[in-house]
Amino acid sequence: MGNYVFSELEIDAIGEISNICLGNSASTLSKLVHHPVDVTPPKVEIVEKSEYTKKVSSKKVFVKVNYIEGVIGCSILMLEEQDAKAIADLMMGSDGAGDFAKMELGELHISAVSEAMNQMMGAAATSMSVMLARKTDISTPETKFMEDGQYLAYEFPNDDKFVKVGFMMKIGDIINSPVVQLYPHDLGKAISDLFLIKKAKEREQQA
Repeated sequence: MGNYVFSELEIDAIGEISNICLGNSASTLSKLVHHPVDVTPPKVEIVEKSEYTKKVSSKKVFVKVNYIEGVIGCSILMLEEQDAKAIADLMMGSDGAGDFAKMELGELHISAVSEAMNQMMGAAATSMSVMLARKTDISTPETKFMEDGQYLAYEFPNDDKFVKVGFMMKIGDIINSPVVQLYPHDLGKAISDLFLIKKAKEREQQA
């Protein structure tokens, strides 16, 4: 991977795409947990893997989604353990603070969160298809619970930079937490390029 530096225009493009995709994902999640889900406008920045993991090294739930059509690569959604358990609890019909949420994070939680993320990221991929003017599809998410430095080193040994999309997620009165989505540097570049090309073509057609 090269040392490409993102322009402000490209960062803004990723922010615009993320804002739409996250909004549709939140609507999908709301139906699954039977509570209103709100997300704040995302903040986009470029981070170094080594510096990022130094600052936030802790165990998290990682949901890896591979893009298999439209763009090639993957995105990583990072959830705090308690938030993942609360989402699973709500999907199972409890109040987000019941027996499931008090349990150690286990296969039951992982399975429920994987299903939620599958539907959320499917909705996001549909939105991305429109915004990039090409069909975009994903594979079934892979969900793991581990320390973030170990995860990123294991899954991305050759990636040093990531596009970090950070936002706050609020689910009813139960969750109000920061959530992070990471794109490997090259995928972030491909997404911003496709979006800016589409916008340029639209301007030409309107001229």
